[in-house]
Amino acid sequence: MTRQEEQINAFLVNVFNDVLRLEEENLRCLEGKRLSVSEMHVLEAVQQQGEADVTMRQLAAGLGVTASTLTIAVKTLERKGYLVRLRPLPDKRRVVVQLTEPALRALEAHARFHEALVHQVSTRLTGPELDALCQALARLHGFFTELSGETGQPGPKQAS
Repeated sequence: MTRQEEQINAFLVNVFNDVLRLEEENLRCLEGKRLSVSEMHVLEAVQQQGEADVTMRQLAAGLGVTASTLTIAVKTLERKGYLVRLRPLPDKRRVVVQLTEPALRALEAHARFHEALVHQVSTRLTGPELDALCQALARLHGFFTELSGETGQPGPKQAS
């Protein structure tokens, strides 16, 4: 790796870990049962579907996880009181997921955390620096989206 590639690698790893640590600390401060970062992401995915009844299939597809992985997470969130699973008539095979009031409060508090974090970052940069950061992050996101779409899995394609 070149010196710049090593710096980029260190930066990506460190920023990812820093944000993850800050999110974990924030989630520990929420009222109610403790939530993990991945559990909060499940709640966010349910909220982002924007429908009253989100099916497990829709949710798994949106999160890019298997049905069995999602089932475990949803069972845990249901036990903690953040989600409710229902089997609406007429098709009892269909399972829908709904957020509870504690989930909505947790999501609201977590959104405030993100807003404060972004505000703190943005107040430390000049207008041109913010523009450059937004442009660079958009390209980086596009790169990772393209990379995961090419292989079906996160990470670089492996040479055969």
